[in-house]
Amino acid sequence: MKKLYFLLILCLPLLAQAQRKVTVPSAIWPELQVSYGVGEEGVLFFRNGYRINTDSDFNDLKETGLLSNFERVELSLGYEHTITDHWRGGALVRYAAENNPKTSFYTLFLRHNGEVKGLYFNKQLMFEYVNQENQDATGRYHLMAELGKRLPVGTKFLTPSISYVGMIRSEFGKEQDGVLPERNIDRTRLRLSLNYELTEKLRINPYFMRQTDYYYVLIPPVYEDNQIIEDGYRTKRNRIIPVFGLELKYSINRIPHTASIAY
Repeated sequence: MKKLYFLLILCLPLLAQAQRKVTVPSAIWPELQVSYGVGEEGVLFFRNGYRINTDSDFNDLKETGLLSNFERVELSLGYEHTITDHWRGGALVRYAAENNPKTSFYTLFLRHNGEVKGLYFNKQLMFEYVNQENQDATGRYHLMAELGKRLPVGTKFLTPSISYVGMIRSEFGKEQDGVLPERNIDRTRLRLSLNYELTEKLRINPYFMRQTDYYYVLIPPVYEDNQIIEDGYRTKRNRIIPVFGLELKYSINRIPHTASIAY
């Protein structure tokens, strides 16, 4: 299992190479999470996330009012169950509201926690069923690996971590007539986090993330005096989004564990 995920981390950037990078304005993603221990092995969690673009032209969720300051608002409800000391699984439902059609996500996930040279090593496999208004449903597989360490700082704990996610889009075998094909890996996320435990129940987690979208574009042919002088062609693009995030997390009836999706 460990060798498989190390290989995944090494290979994903190579598989997702592109010919040109495009960096867009950075985004700010604040999020509030509340989790509640259920029985001996379960955790129920609720998340409320916001996405704010530093270019205000993209913050168009509503024309006026408070929501006009946001690009996107998300609500998530999920459940995680501890299967063994090293395995956890669960499901969550996520709803995202944007200026574009609203989207619902139905997700299953499986997590494994281990250790590498004194660092915790979490791995996660996730599948999302994506249902967007007026569009065909799609799927997306997430493969994640995370390294971190929980460090005592006085009477508190500080947990720096690094994670990498590769996402693979699925059209469920449908033909995409007239549409550019998807690249094998259409999105990646490299994230650096610093989780600070203010109390046993309250945590604050600032992070920086580099999200990259991988896709094809069509370059049109070039004409001069009605004569073609350069053929059109298809090429790859990398769209890079710098993200500054801040998560505020509160736990009820359960002390969080670094292996949990809700930590």
